[in-house]
Amino acid sequence: MKNVFVTFICTALFFVACSNRERQFTQEIKVLQSKAIQLPSKGLFMRQGIEVQKIDVNKEVLKLVVYADSIGCTACAINHIDSWGHFIDYAEQFNNQLRFYFIFSPMKKEVRGTELMIANTMFDYPILLDTLGEFEKLNPHLPKNRALHTFLLDENNNVILVGNPSQNRKIKEMFYKTVEEKLGKPQQSSTKENDLADETTN
Repeated sequence: MKNVFVTFICTALFFVACSNRERQFTQEIKVLQSKAIQLPSKGLFMRQGIEVQKIDVNKEVLKLVVYADSIGCTACAINHIDSWGHFIDYAEQFNNQLRFYFIFSPMKKEVRGTELMIANTMFDYPILLDTLGEFEKLNPHLPKNRALHTFLLDENNNVILVGNPSQNRKIKEMFYKTVEEKLGKPQQSSTKENDLADETTN
């Protein structure tokens, strides 16, 4: 009987803990959505390891922001950056109305190493090295929770979807649905369909 009681207490504590985490997660999302996101205009923009011209961050289009700081492991984000290829191919069908903003904020001592890592990936899309930590300064309401550092912005830079579609099928489906509600169906649907089909078979 005593063991049953202990099991009941442990189970109850587990559900309480899960409930508390869920409430905290929901509250963090509400805070993130409480203000429009400001994108940094300073820093080093790189493409395939080469410095490129600064990007117009104020253009009124949908934007998917992928942010990683030194605490959140910038190197990990760079190592997995090729996973965004399908999404970039998909975005190209919307005539520049859907853009990606990869913002990496390494520590000063890691900047050169980060530049070399980016060069080695030969990733053919602009990446912003936020060497001044401007992104967090502009957005003090940004949660510390790294799971909330990837999000979709509307034309006014309001957060309309939170989560990483490259790591979560449900978020991926919501990403496609949200984009197409805003911009309509893509010129070719094969990119999205193949992406979802590949995940189903893996």
